Amino acid sequence: MTLVSGTTGRSIPTDMRETAPVFYGIAVGFIIAFAVCSALGLVDARLINGVGVWEKPAKFFLSLSVHAATLGWGITLLTQSQAGSKGIRRATLAFAVAAIGEMLWITLQGARGAASHFNQTDPLAMALYPVMGIGAVTLTIATVFIGWRIFKSAGNAIQYATGIGFILSGILTTIVAGYMASGTGHSVGGDLSDATGLAFFHWSTTGGDLRVSHFAALHIAQALPFLAWVWPDRRIVTLGAIASVIVVAALFIQAQAGIPFLRP
Repeated sequence: MTLVSGTTGRSIPTDMRETAPVFYGIAVGFIIAFAVCSALGLVDARLINGVGVWEKPAKFFLSLSVHAATLGWGITLLTQSQAGSKGIRRATLAFAVAAIGEMLWITLQGARGAASHFNQTDPLAMALYPVMGIGAVTLTIATVFIGWRIFKSAGNAIQYATGIGFILSGILTTIVAGYMASGTGHSVGGDLSDATGLAFFHWSTTGGDLRVSHFAALHIAQALPFLAWVWPDRRIVTLGAIASVIVVAALFIQAQAGIPFLRP
């Protein structure tokens, strides 16, 4: 069977646009939204937890754009029939609905100057928080499902790494995010203001921050395929997968101990 990507001689964006148009559209649309939110942050001086009200929408748009592009690229590794299967179409639709719904809410809250996560003072935010949780889990389930489909048909190291990477990313992100959602925030001790955190990420420099392990878990989806591209050996990829789990666990334990990821 001929793979959609890698044998057509076309660029990756072209293959994505034709094979995974929904993911391609989300990736492009969200990167544009990221630019718009970043621009709004330059003219809107309002703050939430010490940082601009548009920073969270901007970062979430960027993160989901990268994630959608990664999933869309992963689908191009499948055969034509697999890429167009009912399961892949349903996973794609579920991801699109959840991602757009999540970003509409996060952007609305940013525009209102209100927190979208861990908001215990806004009745609307409190009511919709469980819905946000369902949306987030939908994103990770779609990621795991697509990874499983790629892994099942893996014929080379890139497909093998992509399948495992998507599966681990979805599972570990769900675990870390679920733990965070069960509490009152992402900080463990230290200064609770994001204003004193690391540049751009705003991870705490005075206490533990569970967002670090969440970030590491999410980006296994890109790290393992990149490893396979550099070193196309399934044994190396397997070792990389094990190392990825260890890194996420270590960062989680570090945060729980109240230790900053980095100090300025």
